[in-house]
Amino acid sequence: MKLKYPHLFKPIQIGNITFKNRLFSAPVSLQELSSECFLSQENIAFFELRAKGGAANVTIGEAIVEETGRAHTKELRIDDPLILPSLTHAARSIRRHNSIPSIELAHGGKYAGIPNLENPHPKNRPYGPVHEFSENGTEVFQMEESMLIRLAESYKTAAARAKLAGFEMLMVHGAHGWLISQFLSPTNTRTDQYGGSFENRMRFPVMVLQAIREAVGPGFPIEFRMNALELYPEGHGLDEAIRVAKYIEPYVDILHISAGNQHIQETFVRTHPSMFLPHGVNAGLAAEIKKHVSIPVAVVGAITDPDLAEEIIASGQADIVALARGLMADPFLPQKAHEGRDQDIRKCMRCHDCMDTIIVTRDTACSINPVIGEEELYFSPPPLPRQSKKILVAGGGPGGMQAALTAAERNHQVILCEASSELGGQIRCEAHVDFKKNYYEFSKWLIHQVTQHENIEIRTNTKVDPQLVDTIAPDSLVCAIGAVPITPGIPGIDDPRVIYCTDMENEDLETGQRVVIIGAGLVGSETAVHFKRENKQVTLIEARDDFAVDANVFHKMALNIELREGIDVHLNTRVEAITPEGVVAIDQSGQKHVFPADTIFCAAGMRSLAEEREQLRESIIDFRPVGDCVQVGKVSAAVHHGHYAGIDI
Repeated sequence: MKLKYPHLFKPIQIGNITFKNRLFSAPVSLQELSSECFLSQENIAFFELRAKGGAANVTIGEAIVEETGRAHTKELRIDDPLILPSLTHAARSIRRHNSIPSIELAHGGKYAGIPNLENPHPKNRPYGPVHEFSENGTEVFQMEESMLIRLAESYKTAAARAKLAGFEMLMVHGAHGWLISQFLSPTNTRTDQYGGSFENRMRFPVMVLQAIREAVGPGFPIEFRMNALELYPEGHGLDEAIRVAKYIEPYVDILHISAGNQHIQETFVRTHPSMFLPHGVNAGLAAEIKKHVSIPVAVVGAITDPDLAEEIIASGQADIVALARGLMADPFLPQKAHEGRDQDIRKCMRCHDCMDTIIVTRDTACSINPVIGEEELYFSPPPLPRQSKKILVAGGGPGGMQAALTAAERNHQVILCEASSELGGQIRCEAHVDFKKNYYEFSKWLIHQVTQHENIEIRTNTKVDPQLVDTIAPDSLVCAIGAVPITPGIPGIDDPRVIYCTDMENEDLETGQRVVIIGAGLVGSETAVHFKRENKQVTLIEARDDFAVDANVFHKMALNIELREGIDVHLNTRVEAITPEGVVAIDQSGQKHVFPADTIFCAAGMRSLAEEREQLRESIIDFRPVGDCVQVGKVSAAVHHGHYAGIDI
């Protein structure tokens, strides 16, 4: 069989293991662990689905080797012998799908005791390479040599336990600000044999790697996760990363290249690349490191489709490509790529909603894949309905299409109606926004799925009203008619310079050089970034004291970086009128401003089509409203609500 991606699916031998392809499942740490911080059945199903989807290996993330290393509220306690049954079950569940189980050994170092977003009330006293005070004033105590010796033994014990449980390789976390990277960094200014000079800073990491090798023996692959760039002023750059790679090469089998520090907001959105960064952002860095070592190099970071992954391997930038969020959006990406079904791959949008749920709400979810967090339902799905029903779906946006798709997969006959000439809904507006192309790609994925499904009939230019409901006589009606932009009662709002988000889908839309945006919610803030990237002069006005209050915390971090430069932001400022001279606004001190404008983008929010929704409700008994017509929200809400509506019928 001729493969579309021959380099991706060429096996690779590392140590005693032959990996079936070059697509690895990068480490993911989950927060909804058991009360003992062991793996639950739900957690195991999460990792097993990645294995079933075709990844050559699946790595369970951030297992702490000692209680002193807990940097999140919950982390896997591989230091506790009682974790062994859940580890064994996890390794077996991954291996049964011909995927190699791995687990990442970690210790938070100084961040294990400093309050942060992931661990607001740490139980431990913070210990790190050097005595220092954190930004919030927490005192960090220097680790004495006796503690370092004990920690190396803890890594050794953890490695032995993982091997006993059936894991066939290990990853050592030496990146992102965790303990080992704290020792590697130039910020390690200890005056003893464990700090200061490059060789001294390497001493503890090598001690750990030697201890692990002693535990697992020869031929057992050890993967070392390292930063190519630390991305803060005192941190190391690429030249030093190359030195690190060459120095530790004799002790490891794979170098896994990443960047940044997840404990620092400025670099978190580089460690977990935001939508504003290029795809495959670390590939060039991996290529430079690969020139200097002879062992395989893996790369991670915003690789969301097999075309880019194939290019990275084929061009020699890396030997292995690791995906984390990409396999949340579609765990079956490897299998679909192997079968040449790339049009069926649901690509990650890099929205950071998954990070938000894992760290903030302690849940696991993906904005566009409603199965994530409920993987057990994949392996043990609810029974199909005894009788196929006729389902009418009103609205061809993401919520409506997802409802139609889920219902059709449950053998119902679906009629999907869209009032306009095209499916896609509001996501069509993202087609011409460079950093949101993945949103548009998701819309195209949904359109492809519903168009190809034999149980779905699509009718465009068809508005669903009570008369149509009577004519079709469905058993159930899913109402996904959406929302429309709010037109605020501002004098001059009917000015021809005023445009709305729904106008953005028009590729022929012309905008002037001076753009004023009314409203700095998520839509307004992202639109400001878009126009900035088009080299417009952008002014962003918001009546509240903050921007993008409807964004998740990590996407907001990325937005904050983008809004700092090249955009004139005015918070606590109320728009009074639109005049020929521009947008008239009053700030919180009462001062009047006139912002000259060639184009005025109104982002005052969206209004649910509630009246139309209630008219449809009265036309049928089994009525299921979803998405923006219920409550205006993000794509994730529409998709998940649509899925639940489809699965409940």
